[in-house]
Amino acid sequence: MADPSRSDPRLNEERLLHALVSRGLLTREEAKAGRAGPGAESGPEALLSRLTAAGALTAAQAARAKQELSTLLGQQIPGYSLMEKLGQGASGVVYKARQASMDRLVAVKVLHPRLAADPEFLRRLTREAHVAAKLSHNNIVQAIDVGSAGPLHYFVMELVEGKTIRQELEAGKVYGEREALEITVQIAQALGHAAKRGLVHRDVKPANIVLTADGVAKLADLGMARDAADLTQAKRERGLAIGTPYYISPEQVRGRENLDVRADIYSLGATLYHMTTGRPPFPGKEVERIMEAHLTEELTPPDHVNQQLSSGLGEVVEFMMAKDRRKRYATADDLIIDLECLLAGDPPKLARRKMEAGTLAGLAEGTGDEPEGEAERPSGPPMPWVWIGVLAGLLGVSVLVNLILLVRR
Repeated sequence: MADPSRSDPRLNEERLLHALVSRGLLTREEAKAGRAGPGAESGPEALLSRLTAAGALTAAQAARAKQELSTLLGQQIPGYSLMEKLGQGASGVVYKARQASMDRLVAVKVLHPRLAADPEFLRRLTREAHVAAKLSHNNIVQAIDVGSAGPLHYFVMELVEGKTIRQELEAGKVYGEREALEITVQIAQALGHAAKRGLVHRDVKPANIVLTADGVAKLADLGMARDAADLTQAKRERGLAIGTPYYISPEQVRGRENLDVRADIYSLGATLYHMTTGRPPFPGKEVERIMEAHLTEELTPPDHVNQQLSSGLGEVVEFMMAKDRRKRYATADDLIIDLECLLAGDPPKLARRKMEAGTLAGLAEGTGDEPEGEAERPSGPPMPWVWIGVLAGLLGVSVLVNLILLVRR
C-alpha cells in the first residue's frame, strides 16, 4: 500500500470525506463544511481535526478514522479499493486498484480536482471511456467503467503491468529489428481494429504502447482519439495541431479535419523509426522546428542511421512516413502485409513495388486529399484546340512525306 501522505493533500481530503459519507459518519452538508478554506492547513489529519472541532465527528470517531486512514483513502470510489499510485499526468492520477465485484486488479484514472470543475475536461474523460468501450481487441487497453463519486471523476480500465516503449528507450534500449517488427505488427492490428469502427487514435507514440511480460503490445491512452464521423468535434478542432511533436503526421500539423488511419500509420512509422535507431525521425528541442520538419524535411532512412537494419525495413518506414498521405499505406492491413514479409525474411511487397514504380496508382484514387482551394485537373475529353494542334501536326508530316516521294521521282 502506498503511503497516503505522499499524494496530493487536498485530493486525500476529498477521498476521506467521500469515505466518511459512504460509511454514514457524515452527511453531505457536514462534508461541505469540513473542507479547508483558502490558506488553511490541508490533508486528512487536518480534516479530521476540523470535523471534530465542528462537532461533525466525535473524538473517538476521529481517532478510529485516523487508525484506518489507509483503508479509508483506498475506498473512496464505490466498488474499488485504490492500492497504489501508478503514474500522474497533466489531467489526473492513475492508480492500481482492486475491483471488489470481480475480485480483479484494474487501473483507475482519477481526474485532477482542479480540472473536475471544467465541463470540457469532464466531457473529455467521458469521451475517452466511451471511445475505448467501442473497441475490443487484445492489443488495446480495455475500458471497464466510467463515473463520478462525489467530487471525484474516474475512468476504470484494464490493468496492464509492464513497461512502455518510452521507458525502455529512455533506459537506453535500441530495439532489434525483429522485436520492433513484432511489436509494430501488433499495434498495426490494433489500429486496423479501430479504423474499422471509424476511430482514429491521433497519438500513437512510444509512451502509449505498453509491453507485457509475455511480449504482448497494447495501445493505450485514447484521450485524443476521435470518431472520424464526428463532424462537430472535427470542426471544433480545425486548425489545431493535435498530437505529439516527434510523432505527429503532416496532416495533423496542418490541423486537417478529415483524418483517417493513415495519420496513425505515419505516427507508428515514426515510433518504429525511434525504436530501431534510438532517436526520433526529426530530433530537436524546438517544437516549431520539429513540426516544420514533418512537413518539409527529407527523412533520413532508418537503415542509414542504424546500418544493422535491413533496407526492407527502411523502405517500409519511408512508405509509412510519406509526407503526402496518398503515398502511404492506405490501410493497416496493407501495412501488415509488408511487416509480415519482413518477418519472413522477404522484401516488402507494397513498399518495394512503390520504390520500383515510383508510385502506387491505387493509393491516389478517391481520397479527396486535394488542398482546399486547389482546382482539380480536368478529367473530361481534351479541349477542341488540342485536337486542332494534333491534326495540324499530322498534316505537316503528310506534306513532308509527299515532298520526299516527289523529289525521289
